[in-house]
Amino acid sequence: MKVAFYTLGCKVNQYETQAVAQEFMRHGYVVVEESETADVYVVNSCSVTRMADRKSRQYLRRMKKQNPEAVAVLMGCYPQTNPLETEQLEEADIILGTENKLSVPQLVEHYLSERKRINSLLDSGIAPGPSGCPVTEDCYEELGTVKSLMGSRRALIKVQDGCNRFCSYCIIPHARGPIRSRSPQNIKNEAFELVSSGCREIVLTGINTALYGAEKGFKNDLDDGSAQWQGVKGIEIAVKAINDIPGDFRIRLSSLEPTVVDSNYLTGLLKYEKLAHHAHLSAQSGSDRVIKSMNRHYSCADYLDMVRILKEFDPHYGITTDIIAGFPGETEEDFSQSLELVKKAGFLKVHAFPYSDRPGTKASGMEGHVGAQEKKERAERLARAAQEQSEAFRKGLIGTVLRVLPEEPVLDASAATGETVWRGHASNYTEVYFAAPSGKDMTEDFVDVIIQEIFEDGVSGKLKAKEPANAAEKEKHMSDCIFCKIANGDIPSNKAYEDDQILAFHDLDPQAPVHVLIIPKKHLDSLSAAGEEDAKLLSHIMLKIRDIAADLGLENGYRVVINTGEDGGQTVKHLHVHLLGKRSMKWPPG
Repeated sequence: MKVAFYTLGCKVNQYETQAVAQEFMRHGYVVVEESETADVYVVNSCSVTRMADRKSRQYLRRMKKQNPEAVAVLMGCYPQTNPLETEQLEEADIILGTENKLSVPQLVEHYLSERKRINSLLDSGIAPGPSGCPVTEDCYEELGTVKSLMGSRRALIKVQDGCNRFCSYCIIPHARGPIRSRSPQNIKNEAFELVSSGCREIVLTGINTALYGAEKGFKNDLDDGSAQWQGVKGIEIAVKAINDIPGDFRIRLSSLEPTVVDSNYLTGLLKYEKLAHHAHLSAQSGSDRVIKSMNRHYSCADYLDMVRILKEFDPHYGITTDIIAGFPGETEEDFSQSLELVKKAGFLKVHAFPYSDRPGTKASGMEGHVGAQEKKERAERLARAAQEQSEAFRKGLIGTVLRVLPEEPVLDASAATGETVWRGHASNYTEVYFAAPSGKDMTEDFVDVIIQEIFEDGVSGKLKAKEPANAAEKEKHMSDCIFCKIANGDIPSNKAYEDDQILAFHDLDPQAPVHVLIIPKKHLDSLSAAGEEDAKLLSHIMLKIRDIAADLGLENGYRVVINTGEDGGQTVKHLHVHLLGKRSMKWPPG
């Protein structure tokens, strides 16, 4: 059976959709694009604005029209905050809120057997209040390791759920409930598995990421009492845990709330070398009076001091933000202060949007609501001012060299130039375009790009030629190698065999009931890098595979795989052998 997903809203929703999709695949479903005909349609909804609610309804109706026999699932913040309204949606066969997300495949199976509508919110017997149904979870819902649907080089990791700040315009604390933080050990385990499989950027996300670890009773299960953990708190715990993982990758924070962090907090984060030089700091307004009315506890001066700290650390530090236009009671003078903030902060990007009234919030009952046309015009003025500042920021990058993670080809000019134009992001979140030889997969690693001009919403430039490797660079490469760390015992592993030349250990992401990796303790990039002097080592590995297989009970046979080079699927540049068994294997593999 086929299942399609339509995801609205934040990165948390994206991560949770990936988790639910994985659960469907475990049940034998095939995930297809949202526009394709499917047997099951899942809408992971957002309720930040009325427009988000409307998009959820429109998609349900469109897909039910496309396939009337399909099972339609509506989950997420929209039904959690509007249970009575969503109950009236005839197209929704299954309705659930923001809890028990991994139960969706079972709910679908139950619906298919009974053909009776399921509404887990109203069926619970808990009467909804003015802000919807209360969230009953009091601990973090662990979703396990979520394989990225963003591509193998970039991945999201959800670190927390819930918010207790109750900004006067925001319905999300009602949709997501109290703060629940994920175990630091589980975060590190997921990050390690992603980095080991070739991930080059990890984005930490949450409903209010800066509130990580703020709930009563939170325990840092990585804190061994040593000096390295003294004074480490909040989201810094997760950053440090991942920063300690060996490898060439970067960490990005999806957002930081000025209601939680301050200049001292940011200064403490700047020491982590893998943390991207980008911060999303939601200002929401440049008027102290409006900020106070929003129930946000900082001033415009406090905000600009945080900007100053980041810009002093790196003049090209990318800062992005959200600003609401037309908040209840906002005067033209208040709005002009928001325009002034845009000019002073020098943002890379601003998400400017008109205030959207959310019943059940304090702002909904405030006096002085701004008219729709005025809100629209103010949002447009903000967008124009933001575009000017973005262009100024990006012009300042011309002549610099940015380290870019390529993400996708956007223009094939091979017929004319023999090159393909690629798009990726720099550490400071600037979109970077560059040309590379056609036919070459640029997503394998970071590249250095010399910036030449601003282009569309980003910048463009040319690849910087790589300098020849020297002995010092090779030594650094070996010290960063994950498998060298495992071989040296710096990273623990589930050992299957070890001697003075090789180590065999069970794979963290097994592709068969028995899946062991065998690595030489001497660093070799790949089989192609082995010389005549390595013949005895290679012979030792091959002979030991036979013994290890026997010890693991693989008497009915097994498969040995050596991936060599980019085209051969090699993701870790340290020679390694896969030993797989205990299941029937087809030929050819793949």
